[in-house]
Amino acid sequence: MRQQLKTVKTFAGSSIMGDGKVALILDVLGLAQRAGVVTETRNRALTEKATEAAATVGDKQTFLLFAGPGDCRMAIPLSTLARLEEFPVEQVEMSGSQWVTQYRGQILPLIRLNIVLQEQEKDRRNRLRTMKATPLPDSGQIQVLVLNHQGRSFGLVVERILDIVEDRADVKSAATRPSVLYSVVIGDRVTELLDIPAILRSSDLNAARPALAMKAPEAAN
Repeated sequence: MRQQLKTVKTFAGSSIMGDGKVALILDVLGLAQRAGVVTETRNRALTEKATEAAATVGDKQTFLLFAGPGDCRMAIPLSTLARLEEFPVEQVEMSGSQWVTQYRGQILPLIRLNIVLQEQEKDRRNRLRTMKATPLPDSGQIQVLVLNHQGRSFGLVVERILDIVEDRADVKSAATRPSVLYSVVIGDRVTELLDIPAILRSSDLNAARPALAMKAPEAAN
Protein backbone atom coordinates (compact mmCIF):
# COMPACT_ATOMS: atom_id res chain seq x y z
CA MET A 1 0.00 0.00 0.00
CA ARG A 2 2.77 2.47 0.91
CA GLN A 3 4.45 2.00 -2.49
CA GLN A 4 1.15 2.53 -4.32
CA LEU A 5 0.42 5.75 -2.43
CA LYS A 6 3.71 7.33 -3.47
CA THR A 7 2.25 8.22 -6.88
CA VAL A 8 -0.92 9.77 -5.42
CA LYS A 9 -0.21 13.41 -4.41
CA THR A 10 -3.30 13.74 -2.25
CA PHE A 11 -2.01 11.16 0.24
CA ALA A 12 1.16 11.45 2.30
CA GLY A 13 1.06 7.76 3.22
CA SER A 14 -0.74 5.41 5.61
CA SER A 15 -0.68 4.56 9.29
CA ILE A 16 -1.99 1.81 11.62
CA MET A 17 -4.44 3.19 14.18
CA GLY A 18 -4.70 1.99 17.75
CA ASP A 19 -7.49 -0.45 16.90
CA GLY A 20 -5.31 -2.06 14.23
CA LYS A 21 -7.07 -0.54 11.27
CA VAL A 22 -5.17 1.09 8.39
CA ALA A 23 -5.80 4.81 7.90
CA LEU A 24 -4.69 7.01 5.01
CA ILE A 25 -2.87 10.25 5.79
CA LEU A 26 -3.99 13.20 3.66
CA ASP A 27 -1.41 15.55 2.11
CA VAL A 28 -2.91 19.03 2.65
CA LEU A 29 -0.50 20.78 0.27
CA GLY A 30 -1.13 18.12 -2.36
CA LEU A 31 -4.88 18.59 -2.03
CA ALA A 32 -4.48 22.35 -2.39
CA GLN A 33 -2.35 21.98 -5.49
CA ARG A 34 -4.76 19.46 -7.02
CA ALA A 35 -7.69 21.79 -6.36
CA GLY A 36 -5.75 24.69 -7.87
CA VAL A 37 -6.00 26.73 -4.68
CA VAL A 38 -2.24 27.29 -4.29
CA THR A 39 -1.75 28.31 -7.92
CA GLU A 40 -4.77 30.61 -7.86
CA THR A 41 -3.63 32.33 -4.67
CA ARG A 42 -0.10 32.77 -6.00
CA ASN A 43 -1.35 34.16 -9.31
CA ARG A 44 -3.65 36.54 -7.49
CA ALA A 45 -0.77 37.77 -5.33
CA LEU A 46 1.44 38.29 -8.38
CA THR A 47 -1.34 40.18 -10.16
CA GLU A 48 -1.87 42.43 -7.14
CA LYS A 49 1.85 43.15 -6.91
CA ALA A 50 2.03 43.94 -10.63
CA THR A 51 -0.96 46.29 -10.31
CA GLU A 52 0.64 48.07 -7.37
CA ALA A 53 3.93 48.40 -9.25
CA ALA A 54 2.16 49.80 -12.32
CA ALA A 55 0.30 52.32 -10.18
CA THR A 56 3.57 53.39 -8.55
CA VAL A 57 5.30 53.84 -11.90
CA GLY A 58 2.28 55.70 -13.24
CA ASP A 59 2.50 58.28 -10.45
CA LYS A 60 6.14 59.05 -11.21
CA GLN A 61 7.27 62.04 -13.25
CA THR A 62 10.51 62.70 -15.07
CA PHE A 63 12.39 65.82 -14.01
CA LEU A 64 15.42 67.69 -15.26
CA LEU A 65 17.61 68.70 -12.32
CA PHE A 66 19.97 71.66 -12.44
CA ALA A 67 21.89 73.95 -10.13
CA GLY A 68 20.40 77.38 -9.60
CA PRO A 69 21.91 80.52 -8.07
CA GLY A 70 23.92 79.80 -4.93
CA ASP A 71 24.16 76.13 -5.98
CA CYS A 72 20.54 75.50 -4.94
CA ARG A 73 18.90 72.40 -6.40
CA MET A 74 16.11 73.12 -8.87
CA ALA A 75 13.97 71.17 -11.36
CA ILE A 76 11.44 71.40 -14.16
CA PRO A 77 9.24 68.63 -15.63
CA LEU A 78 11.08 67.10 -18.57
CA SER A 79 7.90 67.50 -20.65
CA THR A 80 8.46 71.28 -20.75
CA LEU A 81 11.99 70.91 -22.16
CA ALA A 82 12.61 71.15 -25.92
CA ARG A 83 16.40 70.87 -25.95
CA LEU A 84 19.53 71.20 -23.84
CA GLU A 85 22.05 73.60 -25.36
CA GLU A 86 25.44 75.06 -24.55
CA PHE A 87 26.34 78.36 -26.22
CA PRO A 88 29.68 80.19 -26.26
CA VAL A 89 29.34 83.66 -24.74
CA GLU A 90 30.51 85.13 -28.06
CA GLN A 91 27.21 83.94 -29.52
CA VAL A 92 25.16 85.99 -27.03
CA GLU A 93 23.97 89.40 -28.26
CA MET A 94 21.95 92.22 -26.75
CA SER A 95 18.52 93.37 -27.89
CA GLY A 96 17.76 96.32 -25.63
CA SER A 97 18.24 94.89 -22.16
CA GLN A 98 17.50 91.33 -23.31
CA TRP A 99 20.11 88.66 -23.92
CA VAL A 100 19.42 86.87 -27.21
CA THR A 101 21.16 84.41 -29.49
CA GLN A 102 20.69 83.35 -33.08
CA TYR A 103 19.28 79.84 -32.93
CA ARG A 104 18.01 77.65 -35.76
CA GLY A 105 17.42 80.59 -38.05
CA GLN A 106 15.53 82.65 -35.44
CA ILE A 107 16.21 84.88 -32.46
CA LEU A 108 16.03 83.04 -29.15
CA PRO A 109 15.55 85.25 -26.06
CA LEU A 110 17.64 84.16 -23.07
CA ILE A 111 16.31 84.54 -19.54
CA ARG A 112 18.91 84.47 -16.79
CA LEU A 113 17.58 82.57 -13.81
CA ASN A 114 19.89 84.33 -11.35
CA ILE A 115 18.36 87.68 -12.36
CA VAL A 116 14.76 86.48 -12.21
CA LEU A 117 15.19 85.03 -8.72
CA GLN A 118 16.58 88.22 -7.21
CA GLU A 119 14.38 90.15 -4.79
CA GLN A 120 12.22 92.01 -7.28
CA GLU A 121 11.63 95.27 -5.42
CA LYS A 122 14.48 95.59 -2.93
CA ASP A 123 17.18 95.10 -5.56
CA ARG A 124 15.31 96.51 -8.54
CA ARG A 125 17.94 99.06 -9.55
CA ASN A 126 20.76 96.57 -9.26
CA ARG A 127 18.61 94.00 -11.08
CA LEU A 128 17.99 96.34 -14.01
CA ARG A 129 21.68 97.30 -14.15
CA THR A 130 22.70 93.64 -14.17
CA MET A 131 20.15 92.78 -16.87
CA LYS A 132 21.75 95.28 -19.23
CA ALA A 133 25.24 93.89 -18.71
CA THR A 134 26.68 91.85 -21.56
CA PRO A 135 28.40 88.52 -20.77
CA LEU A 136 32.15 88.68 -20.21
CA PRO A 137 34.09 87.56 -23.30
CA ASP A 138 36.19 85.05 -21.33
CA SER A 139 33.34 83.53 -19.31
CA GLY A 140 33.26 80.37 -21.43
CA GLN A 141 30.05 78.50 -22.21
CA ILE A 142 26.57 79.12 -20.88
CA GLN A 143 24.18 76.22 -20.28
CA VAL A 144 20.68 76.83 -21.59
CA LEU A 145 17.37 75.00 -21.23
CA VAL A 146 15.32 75.66 -24.36
CA LEU A 147 11.71 75.59 -23.18
CA ASN A 148 8.34 75.70 -24.92
CA HIS A 149 5.44 77.63 -23.46
CA GLN A 150 2.19 78.40 -25.25
CA GLY A 151 3.70 77.83 -28.68
CA ARG A 152 6.81 79.95 -28.04
CA SER A 153 10.38 79.05 -27.17
CA PHE A 154 12.90 80.79 -24.95
CA GLY A 155 16.19 79.86 -23.34
CA LEU A 156 16.64 79.65 -19.59
CA VAL A 157 20.27 80.22 -18.57
CA VAL A 158 21.15 78.04 -15.57
CA GLU A 159 24.28 77.50 -13.52
CA ARG A 160 24.80 73.81 -14.23
CA ILE A 161 22.74 70.90 -15.55
CA LEU A 162 22.81 67.99 -13.07
CA ASP A 163 20.71 65.01 -14.09
CA ILE A 164 17.43 63.60 -15.40
CA VAL A 165 15.54 61.54 -12.81
CA GLU A 166 12.17 59.82 -12.42
CA ASP A 167 10.44 60.20 -9.07
CA ARG A 168 7.01 60.57 -7.46
CA ALA A 169 7.70 63.98 -5.83
CA ASP A 170 4.88 63.47 -3.32
CA VAL A 171 6.40 65.42 -0.43
CA LYS A 172 5.80 69.13 -0.99
CA SER A 173 6.10 72.40 0.88
CA ALA A 174 5.19 75.98 0.02
CA ALA A 175 7.56 78.09 -2.06
CA THR A 176 9.81 80.48 -0.18
CA ARG A 177 10.42 82.89 -3.08
CA PRO A 178 8.79 84.11 -6.31
CA SER A 179 9.01 82.12 -9.56
CA VAL A 180 9.01 78.82 -7.62
CA LEU A 181 5.89 76.64 -7.50
CA TYR A 182 6.89 74.72 -4.37
CA SER A 183 9.67 72.62 -2.90
CA VAL A 184 9.56 68.86 -3.40
CA VAL A 185 11.68 65.87 -2.46
CA ILE A 186 13.26 64.41 -5.60
CA GLY A 187 15.93 61.75 -5.30
CA ASP A 188 15.87 62.09 -1.50
CA ARG A 189 16.82 65.77 -1.69
CA VAL A 190 14.77 68.95 -1.33
CA THR A 191 14.38 70.55 -4.76
CA GLU A 192 12.65 73.75 -5.90
CA LEU A 193 10.25 73.28 -8.81
CA LEU A 194 10.21 76.30 -11.11
CA ASP A 195 7.05 78.18 -12.10
CA ILE A 196 7.63 78.74 -15.82
CA PRO A 197 4.75 81.25 -16.42
CA ALA A 198 5.91 83.26 -13.39
CA ILE A 199 9.46 83.36 -14.75
CA LEU A 200 8.16 84.71 -18.06
CA ARG A 201 6.17 87.37 -16.22
CA SER A 202 9.15 88.34 -14.06
CA SER A 203 11.42 88.66 -17.07
CA ASP A 204 8.84 90.86 -18.87
CA LEU A 205 9.44 88.66 -21.92
CA ASN A 206 5.77 88.21 -22.78
CA ALA A 207 4.55 91.67 -21.85
CA ALA A 208 7.40 93.93 -22.94
CA ARG A 209 9.07 92.09 -25.81
CA PRO A 210 6.64 89.57 -27.34
CA ALA A 211 8.29 89.76 -30.76
CA LEU A 212 11.50 88.26 -29.37
CA ALA A 213 9.93 84.95 -28.38
CA MET A 214 10.59 82.59 -31.24
CA LYS A 215 8.14 79.99 -32.45
CA ALA A 216 8.62 76.61 -30.84
CA PRO A 217 10.38 74.04 -33.04
CA GLU A 218 8.08 71.34 -34.30
CA ALA A 219 10.45 68.54 -33.28
CA ALA A 220 13.82 68.22 -31.59
CA ASN A 221 16.33 66.14 -33.51
